[in-house]
Amino acid sequence: MSVYIRSANQISAQKPLSDEWFDNPVYYDDKRAPTIDPDFTGHFPSLAARRMCVLLKRAVMISRLTLKEALTEMPDAIISGTGLGCIENTEKFLHSIMKNGEKFLQPTCFMQSTHNILSSSVAIDLKCHGYNNTFVHRGASFENALLDAFMQFEQKRIRTALVGGYDELTDDYYKFFERIGIWDFVRGSSPEKRCFAGEAAVSMLLGTDKNEHAICEISDVELMFCPTHEQIGETLYATLARAGCELSGIDAVLTGINTHVENDNVYRDVIARFLGDCPVMQYKHLFGESFSSSALGVYVAMTCLRKGRIPPFLLADIKRKAEAANAAGIEGVKRILVYNHYRNMSHSFILLSSCSG
Repeated sequence: MSVYIRSANQISAQKPLSDEWFDNPVYYDDKRAPTIDPDFTGHFPSLAARRMCVLLKRAVMISRLTLKEALTEMPDAIISGTGLGCIENTEKFLHSIMKNGEKFLQPTCFMQSTHNILSSSVAIDLKCHGYNNTFVHRGASFENALLDAFMQFEQKRIRTALVGGYDELTDDYYKFFERIGIWDFVRGSSPEKRCFAGEAAVSMLLGTDKNEHAICEISDVELMFCPTHEQIGETLYATLARAGCELSGIDAVLTGINTHVENDNVYRDVIARFLGDCPVMQYKHLFGESFSSSALGVYVAMTCLRKGRIPPFLLADIKRKAEAANAAGIEGVKRILVYNHYRNMSHSFILLSSCSG
């Protein structure tokens, strides 16, 4: 079975609804960077807009645009992954409880604080009555949403699926995770050696039919929980074998390197053991770290496959970056392996292949 990405959109710290970051990336110096939101005016009635939090607006808006770009009116399924859901609404409701002594509480923030409000709101907006699900597994939420879509495809229950990854960053949420060391990023001397806490909103339409809208193929999705090195290696080789590909056929591996020492050491260890001289890519220095950042990782890999090259600023290795800079990047990219882990517990491999051969 083949699954193809037909269209995709992002709202993040880079210019939204655009691939301008591929040629003109925006860099940040702070430990926290704001999302660049598009103009929501005209997309929502004023009454509805007042009731919707920003994350819901992002999810609904990019879902509409993703379907429109693929010339698809209605998906068969809507599946989302989120680490904290609409945490802003949750905080507003809790603050209201404390401030008003559990009296005179407004229901809107409570209703929109549940995690499944993301998929539900998209479905209500589209009037979609198909399969609807939301996964809340912290840093592996998007991967579980993607795997669920694959399972629905394999069982021939659906032919198209709108899959998304959404997370926002509030002041309280940022301070809490900073206190427990989640944002302990090492500040490098150059922008490409820095990372920041960010937000993510990614929507992509998947389908089993390869048509003129197919951007790239998702050859396989594999998830592992607390695997040993042997299990990681076995899963990697099995993933490549199912795709009819050898290790030498991988043009690059996209990782979640973010300058956090414990996080990056896991990637370096696995790469040294199993991926040898394969070029290593990074993306969080542009898009930031969040529970749904892996959705942005898949988006970055997809964009590289669509354009057929990897720009130098996405390469993590200094030597390869210097070599690629002279040639404006790595050309002729056909396969990218996206490798992600969350706190060395949930690991995943997502293999993407170009549709052009």
